[in-house]
Amino acid sequence: MAGLVNGVFRPKVSKYLRQLIKHVQETEGEDSGAYKALVNQYVYSEKEEEKHEEVNLKHYEAIVEEDDSKGLPKGIERLYRRQLVIDITMVCAAHCRYCLRAYYDTSQLKKSDIDRIVEYCAKDINLKEVLVTGGDPFMVPNLLKYLITTLVEKAPNIKVVRIGTRVPVQEPKMLNDEMFSFLKNYSKSLMIEVAIQINHPIELQPVTLEILRKLQDSGVRIYSQNVLLKDVNDDIDTLITLYDELRYLGIEAHYLFHSIPMKGTNHLRTSVAKGLKLIKQLTSSGMISGRVKPTYALMTYIGKVTLYDGTILKKDDSGYLHIKTNYRVSDRQIWNETYQLPKDQAYEDEDGFIIAKYLDGDDHTHIAVNLIDGDK
Repeated sequence: MAGLVNGVFRPKVSKYLRQLIKHVQETEGEDSGAYKALVNQYVYSEKEEEKHEEVNLKHYEAIVEEDDSKGLPKGIERLYRRQLVIDITMVCAAHCRYCLRAYYDTSQLKKSDIDRIVEYCAKDINLKEVLVTGGDPFMVPNLLKYLITTLVEKAPNIKVVRIGTRVPVQEPKMLNDEMFSFLKNYSKSLMIEVAIQINHPIELQPVTLEILRKLQDSGVRIYSQNVLLKDVNDDIDTLITLYDELRYLGIEAHYLFHSIPMKGTNHLRTSVAKGLKLIKQLTSSGMISGRVKPTYALMTYIGKVTLYDGTILKKDDSGYLHIKTNYRVSDRQIWNETYQLPKDQAYEDEDGFIIAKYLDGDDHTHIAVNLIDGDK
């Protein structure tokens, strides 16, 4: 996934996606929403090199670096008590232009790294689940299998393994019967969930639907995390169609993320307020099934924050929203003693709760007063 060429996030479009883009171009035209949705997600744009306020190279600073004095393994991110993120590889089948890890170093864990991570998991009874991501874990199937088998053998406290992937929509045939058989076997020992990111209905092609069905037949639960992207899915009709289709496929809607402030992504970011308007239309108007309503959230430097009344405290003169959370530094340090608050991206209020600073997108949509002053 990660990879820079002359300081620019390297374009990478899989063979499958190139064929799909060409097909949609020929059948629906370049002015169609489907064509724009694919091109804007995957095709490099010169707009990425324009100077904007989005300058971050990482989405948050939670990586636990290898530290022999504390016995912490590399390749993990620890923000939450019961869940651990494992960055197993930084390779993907294609490069999403809004990627939150575009500027990470290209890397991949070794089996010895996996052994240390599993040992760490086994020693912490608070840990109940791991999220395997990167990059795309299905790009390194043997390493993924080794991780799962070792967790089952040596860390029985881990009850859930979640796998984040876009392979089913980027290069679906990479998932084969050998992997389906493996997942079916190990789904008897723990709960295996696959997080599939589908941002537009055009991505639900027949070959992708077949892969999703085979995953479900393997005992895997599938849920979807979507990113709100300008000129991809930032209109209510597209979102309604998308969540209807997910419902019919038996895929649980999880988060609808606002597109994070990463370098080169300004042209793809809506305002947070526009997302609030859309999520209200989507979830509070009877337009979709109540069983498939997503949660609108921000990926801040100190972790995910779901937006509720009173969460947005203010918007400062630099365009940053100040987001009230229920996280405390002292709590974080109980399960991750290396954790330090990123001082330029967050601060603590008088009660010790973390206030995250989050750069807003700009589409001239204003934050509603009652959301800023909801607790007054």
